[in-house]
Amino acid sequence: MGRNILLRSIGAIARKFRVLQEVWILPWWGSGGIATAPLWAVDILVLVVKLCSTCAVAVVRVLIPPVMKSLYGETVLITGAAQGIGRELAIQFADLGATVVCWDINGRLNNALVDEIRKKDGDCYGYTVDVTVKEQVFALAARTRRQLTDVTMVVSNAGALTCAPLMTLRAETVAKLIEINLLAHFWVIQAFLPSMIERRHGHIIAINSSTGLMPFIDMAPYCAAKFGLRGLMDSLTEELRLDTWTKNINTTSVYLGTVTTELYPPPCHRFTSWYSQITAQEAARIIIEGIRKNRKSISIPTFMKFLILLNNLMPYRIRIIFTDFFNFGHRGWFCFC
Repeated sequence: MGRNILLRSIGAIARKFRVLQEVWILPWWGSGGIATAPLWAVDILVLVVKLCSTCAVAVVRVLIPPVMKSLYGETVLITGAAQGIGRELAIQFADLGATVVCWDINGRLNNALVDEIRKKDGDCYGYTVDVTVKEQVFALAARTRRQLTDVTMVVSNAGALTCAPLMTLRAETVAKLIEINLLAHFWVIQAFLPSMIERRHGHIIAINSSTGLMPFIDMAPYCAAKFGLRGLMDSLTEELRLDTWTKNINTTSVYLGTVTTELYPPPCHRFTSWYSQITAQEAARIIIEGIRKNRKSISIPTFMKFLILLNNLMPYRIRIIFTDFFNFGHRGWFCFC
């Protein structure tokens, strides 16, 4: 609470200074040449203060981990909730006291999940919906607000994967993969973000993949959609950060690498004996813990995103040599760059 007040105070001072700069300083000093020296000095001073304060906050967070926020009173909507990680997220959110709204295209499995959670005295509701159809998403979102309450957390999890070379995929298959893995996230966010903005409270979580960080063979449409989802969430985060009214609406991007779900093929890299896969139940626990700490990014395994970003800094030829070494079994090992 104290940290939020401090950050708001700093933000208010910065905004007042910007107004002073635009109304008085710029007209007085001019806008070019040596006349900009005082403005450069002030901006550099602000930069140094921000960097130092950020480092100090990071040290404090290491020494004193942030308290995880309570989920009591939160209404969590999960798309693709009937199976896999979506199912485990729904169960664990309900166990932590949240009201869970389950969306899935498979009505039978979705209803079975709702019954299972209710048998444990959880507060859960289920709806059958195709999240790729914008009209269904908006209509059901309005119905949810009328019948229940405003959704305060959205976990956009629904996804689909087809592994095949691009030239063997039919046009309708490519379009469907893009709709499920990218466009559906737009519709869900647009359906629920206005009520979050109105209440100045909310959290948007997008379940992404390691394919949103680096390319994989035989997954061109899926990679394209996941790279797009990464751009969507990064851009949305900036929009919310720069608007004072929406600063309390959090975003989280989850990058999944090796999880035992039916969506992904089993890993075949060189180091499977060291790190192979974790269960959907364990992945859901890690995701919820990160959400409760308001983390912007969560990767599973935790070191995956750092290694991929480090790999992407390398020149192309060096990068693919390391990639072929890591993925010993795939056909690239026999190729030379």
